[in-house]
Amino acid sequence: MKIKEAISWLEGKQRYKIKTDLSKMRKALNIMGNPEKDFKAIHITGTNGKGSVAHTISKVLSKVKKVGLFTSPYVTRFNERLQINDEEIDDDILLNYIIWAKEFDEKYLKEYDDNFSFFELLTLIMIKYFSDEKVDYAVIEVGIGGRLDSTNVIDADYAVITSIGLDHTKQLGDTLEKILKEKLEIAKENKKLFTAVDSLLKVILDYCISKNIELYLVSDNDYELIDKYPLTFKYEGEVYQTNLQGLYQVKNTILAVEVLKQIIDDVELIKEGVFEVVNPGRFEVISKEPYIILDGAHNYEAIMKLGESITEIFGDKNIKVLYASMEDKPYIKMVERLRMLTDEVYLTSINYPRALKDFSADIFKGLEVFPDPLEGFFKLKNFLEKDEVLVVTGSIYLVSLIRNELLSKK
Repeated sequence: MKIKEAISWLEGKQRYKIKTDLSKMRKALNIMGNPEKDFKAIHITGTNGKGSVAHTISKVLSKVKKVGLFTSPYVTRFNERLQINDEEIDDDILLNYIIWAKEFDEKYLKEYDDNFSFFELLTLIMIKYFSDEKVDYAVIEVGIGGRLDSTNVIDADYAVITSIGLDHTKQLGDTLEKILKEKLEIAKENKKLFTAVDSLLKVILDYCISKNIELYLVSDNDYELIDKYPLTFKYEGEVYQTNLQGLYQVKNTILAVEVLKQIIDDVELIKEGVFEVVNPGRFEVISKEPYIILDGAHNYEAIMKLGESITEIFGDKNIKVLYASMEDKPYIKMVERLRMLTDEVYLTSINYPRALKDFSADIFKGLEVFPDPLEGFFKLKNFLEKDEVLVVTGSIYLVSLIRNELLSKK
């Protein structure tokens, strides 16, 4: 089996399995000898911002510790999901772990008449890899929600909830309170929780009190914005600058800083790492003359934040948007928000089973549709004036497609 074939096998596994608990994952870890106990963990959930916080913590912490990073989805290639000290897992090593997972899955099916979904197997690979490599810390991003997410077999010392919004409502519930309660479950008894969620505070406090959890809250009143681009702010007497762009990244960065201060007693080192962090495909500025921005804003809350940042940073420029979406997202609301930003919203679709392909809704009337996303992107790019901004958004898969194409041309 070669690496492409192996990844194809893994990605071909069932994506979603209905489950009421994590007993199967815990049984699997028992069989494996409980490798999840071999490292300390920082567990991160939230509707938006998970990846930014994860990358920031990993970047800084890897300066003093051996750090595993587990994120999803990937932007450029599958190996991005599993990193140690900023190095993506090597193809040969990944191949060996997928072969191990395939054999484990087949043996489990034979013995227990059950097998594992894609993300369950990926989680088991992650835990085994980080254990085998003897990492000191694992920075782990939740897949969906928290309570029943496969990663929640980890007993993390530090839990982070970045934000809440109405996303994945079929799995998590149809109200913010239900979604928050699902996410709170990653915070474990007698441990610490860091959050920038500024609503439903009573729900958060009640949960923390019931579990004796130490709570750290980040609000808009905690910092002073110095510059919008590059993003610079003052927090607790220190000035931080980050390569992550978008005003919402201030609170994400502060969340990461607060976690890091629990482990690292060197503010200058933290500031240095914060400045170095990158998170591809999230308000990523890939060109400045003219500006081209890639942002995988795949839900309404993310589109709202993107719109606010574009207006604040590029309010004096003409904006153009290339948008694609999954059909299970609130795309009508998302396009309505984008049309408040600019008259020039262009639509496209991607080659993916859940991709939105029907553009007959009233909101789409008068908007140009590009059947081919790459052709549409380059048509817009090639006629872009120096004082204009092109934003590619709506789906991380669209962002990934465009980003990979641009990288291949360099």
